[in-house]
Amino acid sequence: MAFKLGNRSNNQQHSGGYKVVTTPLDKGTLAEAKNNGTIEVDPKVKPGTPLYKRVIKHETQHMEDMKNGRTQYGENWVMWEDKIYFRRNGMIDGPAGRLPEGHKDHPWEQVAIQAEKL
Repeated sequence: MAFKLGNRSNNQQHSGGYKVVTTPLDKGTLAEAKNNGTIEVDPKVKPGTPLYKRVIKHETQHMEDMKNGRTQYGENWVMWEDKIYFRRNGMIDGPAGRLPEGHKDHPWEQVAIQAEKL
């Protein structure tokens, strides 16, 4: 689960209880929710900015969805509401069709985008 935009450099604690780590991410990835309970944020996203707050809300929603079993993911798949969708070459064959990872039309991204507004 990535907010489209590894060396760990600066650790912070998010109020939601998830560890937030600053680490360089792939081009176009701003942040990622990891299976290990960590949210990774690219150093280009400066703490305290409106973008940072939005990214944290987005990734926290992904973390909550993983914690509650609504979603899970592996290297080559994403599970959303008990259905498996395969990842291939940066694309996911999801319920909205074959779309790039992080695309706003994936239902798990729509939920996280809504969370940004809360």
